Amino acid sequence: MTWFIYALLAPLVFTVVNFVDKLILEKHIRNPLMMSPFVSLMALLNGTVLWVLTGFPVLSLHDMVIVIFPGLLTAFGAVLYYRALATEETSKVIVLIQMQPVMVLTLAFLLLNETISPMQLVGFVLILGAVLALSVRKGMGGIPRSTFIPLLIVNFLWSLSVVLFKFVAETGDFTRFLAYESWGMALGGLLIYLFFPSVRKAFHENVRQVPRRALGVIALNETIFVVAKLMTLAAVALGPTALVSVLGGTQVFFGIVAGWLLTVVAPTVYKENINRSELVRKGAVALVLFAGIGLININA
Repeated sequence: MTWFIYALLAPLVFTVVNFVDKLILEKHIRNPLMMSPFVSLMALLNGTVLWVLTGFPVLSLHDMVIVIFPGLLTAFGAVLYYRALATEETSKVIVLIQMQPVMVLTLAFLLLNETISPMQLVGFVLILGAVLALSVRKGMGGIPRSTFIPLLIVNFLWSLSVVLFKFVAETGDFTRFLAYESWGMALGGLLIYLFFPSVRKAFHENVRQVPRRALGVIALNETIFVVAKLMTLAAVALGPTALVSVLGGTQVFFGIVAGWLLTVVAPTVYKENINRSELVRKGAVALVLFAGIGLININA
């Protein structure tokens, strides 16, 4: 049952990464746009370490381009992710990121000619309904359009990167592609830095004001993100892919519990709505979303 441990630990570690990101944005980062170039530098370092650890793999030009491009998409999605996280509750951001199974399924149908079963369509409707229920703006309980739409774009970019990665990674040893995907993210960060003046300005204005300890935490957090990613891939390699994907949906529950606990313990940093009615609402959304993820993946 080693795969089960990996599959359950990965969403827990991803949740830790999300809440550490929120801590950094709240305490030390005045403009979240500065995060993209710095995170991309870490992707370059992590990619190089992975390249060494996986035996210095050399890809064909065709495979290299296909694998690097998903990294580019991940980098562009990260810009919108950090902007949304800076203004929204972390637990809600985690819930909305669970839209990815729906988008991966749709893109796989369009690009990979994969079929969609009736039960997967039911799962599709459940996930979409749960996300829309969370996004309804009722008092302070919903998600404003200015956050909801960027997170949909993030889901699309990250889902497209997953589908494109499958073009090459599903037919061989996926570990040899990991370094190149990280390098793609680094390249994406460089392009964002070069062609988006607002990002470049934010980086130069803020990076010197961020404490070195905070920069170290960001670097460590990105390394932990890579570890969580490797846990997921290891679980997929050792166990049933569908069940691994379903267990990945437990991140929504981890996010809700962590948001409640941290708001109680550190209210100056984490200011989530922990009223009973809101926690019940989030819990109901999480259950429906989890059921939808299960239907999509069990019938895959």
